Formats: sequence, structure tokens, C-alpha cells
Amino acid sequence: MPLRLLVLGCTGFLGCGLAATLDNASLSGQFFFVHLLVTSANGQAANAQNVAGAMTFDGKGRYTYSGQTASGPASPADSSGSGAYTVNAAGTVTLTNPIQGALQISARLGGDRNVLVGATTESTTNINDVFIAIRAPSTAVTNAVLSGVYTGASLQFPNGQSAAVKSAVVSLTAAGNGQFSNVTAVGHSADQSGTTSSQQAAGSTYAINSDGTGTANFGSGASLFTGTRAIFVSPDGAYILGYSISGGIRDIFAATKNFGPSASAAAFNGRYWIAELLLDPGRSTFCEDSSQPASYSFQAASGVLQALGDGRALYSERLHLDASAWDYSFLNYYSVNSDGTGSLTPLGNTLNNMALGPAVNVGGTQRPNTVVGAEIGVVNQKSCEYGFFFGVRAPDTSAGTGVYIDPAGVVNGASFAPYPSPLSPGAITSVFGSGLFSGPKPLQASVLPLPTILGGVQVLVNGTAAPLFYVSSNQINFQTPFGLSGSSATIQISNNGALSNQVTVPLASTNPGIFQYADSASLNRGIVLHADFSFVTASSPARPGETVILYLTGLGALNPAVPTGAANPTSPLSNAADPGIFVLFGGEASTNIAFAGGAPTYAGLNQINVTIPLTVISGPNVPVAIVTSNAVTDIVDIPISF
Repeated sequence: MPLRLLVLGCTGFLGCGLAATLDNASLSGQFFFVHLLVTSANGQAANAQNVAGAMTFDGKGRYTYSGQTASGPASPADSSGSGAYTVNAAGTVTLTNPIQGALQISARLGGDRNVLVGATTESTTNINDVFIAIRAPSTAVTNAVLSGVYTGASLQFPNGQSAAVKSAVVSLTAAGNGQFSNVTAVGHSADQSGTTSSQQAAGSTYAINSDGTGTANFGSGASLFTGTRAIFVSPDGAYILGYSISGGIRDIFAATKNFGPSASAAAFNGRYWIAELLLDPGRSTFCEDSSQPASYSFQAASGVLQALGDGRALYSERLHLDASAWDYSFLNYYSVNSDGTGSLTPLGNTLNNMALGPAVNVGGTQRPNTVVGAEIGVVNQKSCEYGFFFGVRAPDTSAGTGVYIDPAGVVNGASFAPYPSPLSPGAITSVFGSGLFSGPKPLQASVLPLPTILGGVQVLVNGTAAPLFYVSSNQINFQTPFGLSGSSATIQISNNGALSNQVTVPLASTNPGIFQYADSASLNRGIVLHADFSFVTASSPARPGETVILYLTGLGALNPAVPTGAANPTSPLSNAADPGIFVLFGGEASTNIAFAGGAPTYAGLNQINVTIPLTVISGPNVPVAIVTSNAVTDIVDIPISF
């Protein structure tokens, strides 16, 4: 079986050659913020809340805020408070939730340190939210700060309920004199059958105070985006945040100045922190049958979008769903118009639902600093999903001195799902950095059990040396030890006694990733074999009803247990301990799994023997997803033909 599993090169999924690490001092000064929070019960929004205003970070781990809050249909009232925050070396931030102080927002700080995004993902409550903050002006501004074409997104809960939830992409032009023109909202509303429409809001105006606060009035012409909003602007006018102060609407609005006119798919390249709040009626038929009661699944997510510059976007998100947390890695596709608007969807480039924000210089190339969008549908067609997302370019942390680990460079060695996708016990893991190995050429292990020292290099996981597959100056592949527990692990490298920085990475019981191989017919072809161990390829596709073999890593603990670094046994086979494993082919679930566990004779490699459902829709690129009790990966595809 010609599986090349030991040497996994630096791919486009990682920024290989990206600058300084971050800490609490990296987040300081005054920011404007809008926080939308929804408490759901039995698939309904029991209550939606807003809090918005000015938040001041002291650079030492504490913040204070003052502004307004409103719950349900109530009018906004003055609000203030304080909380704590921590910033890690990769730019992830843990922030006390302003509305629910017992909860923590999983936030992310942009590379420019001017934008903060997040969501409360580590909660066992039915609370889902999204949080956006932008740096406030430090000198006086006027109406002239807003000038040019902007595109934004809006998510609204009239009267704090989901019965008339609305999401829309909003485009507008600011004249610099208090007038908005060309205000267009494209979206849909649950109380209007969910049919997407395009609406105009004429006579829209705004007024900006010297401190960057202000108001905007969008009249009554567009039901998807109407009424008066409090707004906040950034010092350069690149960003607008807002929330409704009329009609009992609990909402969030965020817009950025368009990237255009030189936007392209190639320009959208790099890592972007992203936060989302989504509503999906997946377990109900009400969207297709209006006689059925509405029943939503609420989801909040915080993570990263890795734009690959070629129309693909690889995601790694911590998802809060049904009062529990999931690790979710998946692939979306995007297209970009010349003005910076475009499409970011799992279904292909069929609609304009996002926009790229202002250009920043990255290594001499203009890149968008933000991405913003909404869950909408094609105009005049019904759409069942509602939502809002906002992303900001992540910090560049790959450059360091001496023996250096990129704090965002420890990833699953099969999927390369970007940080903060967690490690899992027993998985093949890749770590990227510089000065990791000093030899003249890379080395790879040639025997099993795997060595814990290779070329004088050790990888220390929670202080214990881990088995090594491969070492080079900028990449090491190792096996994460079995038996790890908790929510995080520390990684450090010793290069002939010289120690690297110590990085802390998320840890989960499982986090599967399917290995891939180069195939001109697919951008992400999974390593899947027929029963005779030949590859599933375009010329030899899989068949519905056929049992195929998937190769992956990250299924977690095995039973019977296998020592870390040792070969998985051939008899008896070592099964995955997780009871919740199943496979999706094109969205069709198969629980007909003959085996899921350690691939015999390999270390760290997992294998799943699974039967493809007869009901699968065939095609040249059918997505294959692995689901465990705590994680989902949906990145690769295979050809399936009848």
C-alpha cells in the first residue's frame, strides 16, 4: 500500500513564512463593540439581547465598558461593567462575557490589533452569540470620515424573537456629508416565507459625533434593514458597527469599506479569525411546509478561515451547538468580484453573500483585512438559513529567533486544519516553525516503535518526549501521546539541548483528519481505497453499496490500548474507543462501519472500513465527512459512480 505518511510538506493550508507573538499588552485602549446574544429553548429564540458601547482594555488583563443594553422588546437602557481577558501568543483571547459574566467569549485579535471578533463557545447553556469590536478614534472625527462604498451584514430579531428573524447583506455609499446613497439590502425574513429579495432604502442619513459614535436612519423603505441605529466608526472610517434603537429590534450590523476595485480570488489569501451566529432549521420541515411550526438550531462559532487564494477556504471552528461544543473543520468555496463583493458558500459560487474589507499591505501585496457576510439565498428563491459572520486577518506569528514554534503552527498532520483546531491523543501531528533541526538534510524514522529522539531533536508534549516521524528545520511530524486529558497541551522542542518557546494548543478527545493525495480531478482528494487496496480515483471510482477503506488520523483512544509510537496490532485489531463515529458521503450518513481504529502495522494512523450508502448522489467530487462524539471533519472528496 503506497501511503506516504511520514513526510508531510508545508502546504497552502498554512502560511509558511509569516511576526511577533502576542500577550495581554497587545490588547489595549478603547474599542467600540456590539454584542448580540440569543437564548433559545425548544428550537425557539426565547430571548435576544444586545449590549453595545465603548470597551477599554488596560493591557494587563482587565477591561471596563459603558454603553447600552436591551432585552427582548424593551428599549435600550444605560449599562456598564468590567471584566477580565487574556491574550495568548497566537492572538486568541478569552474575554468575560459582558451580558453573562459567568461565561467566557472565545475571541480573536486581528493582526492590526484594531479588530476583535468572537463568540461564547465553551458553554453548556442554550446561549449563542456573536461579538465584534473595532478600535475607537483617538482624535476627533466628523461626517467626512465615512466616504466611499461599504458592504455589510445584518442579523435581526424583532421583539427579541425568531418568528421574524431577518438576515441581509447591505451595500451603501457614504458621501462624507451625512448622506447614504445606493442603500440596498439583499436578504430574507422568516415572516415573509424566507424568500430572498432585494430592497432599496431611500433617504438614508447619518450623523457622526467627534468621538466616533453616531446615528444612522435608514427610513422605512426596506423592511430587511430599516429604522434608526446607533453606529460606531473606526478612526479611518474603514468600519461601521451598529445596532437598532427603534422598534424593539435586537440585532447586529457591521460593514467595511470595499476592497475594490482590484479585488480577486488570489488577493483573498491568508488566515482570518472569524466569528459567526447562525440559525439552521435542519431538523424541521417548516421552511418547505409553512404549516409546520418553525424550529431552529442555533449555532455560534469562533475560529479561523484559511483563504487559499484559489477559490477555496479551509475552516477550523469551535462550534457551540445544542448546548455543547464541537470542533468542526470544513471546506467552503469563494469567488470575488472586482469591487470586493463575492460568494462564500459550501455549494459553490452562486450568490453574493460576502464582501472583502479594506486593503492592507502584506509582504508587498494588497490583501483584504476583513471579510463580512450573511446567510442569505438567491433572489426570488426561498432560503431556510439565517446568520451573520465577520472575520479579520489573523496575526502573523510564524517568524521567530533561535528554536521557534509558530504558536499557530501545530496542526493535524492529515487535514492541516488550521489552528485553533485541537490536537487529539495518538494522532499524527505537524509542528511548523524555524530552527527546529540543525542537520544538513531532513531525517525520518525508519523503525517502529518510533524514536523519541531523531537527529538530536525532541518534541516535548506536557514535558514528555513524543515519538517522531520526521524532522526538518521548519517542520516536525510527531505522534501526540495517548493518555492526554484536559482542554489544552503544551508543546516545546529541544534541538540538541536548545529549547524553543513553549506554546499551548487546544486538546480534544478526537479530531479526525483524512489524508489526501494530489489529483488533477480534485483539489482535495481523500486517500480512500477499494477492498483490494487500490486507490479510489476518477478512472476507478467508488460505487454505492461498496465497502471502502479510509485512511485518517485523530480518532483518539484505542481499545485494546496501543503504546504511543508502536505499530497498531493486526490481531486483535485495536478499535476506536469513541462510540459516536460515522461517515457521511455527500451528506448521506453511513453507520455501516465494519472497522474504525488503528490501521494495522502503522503508528498513529487510523483506518475506517465503511459501506457507501446506496442512496448517495454520485459525482466526480462527492464530499466525505467523518463525525465523532465531539468533532467533524468535512474537507476531502472522492469520485462515486453507479
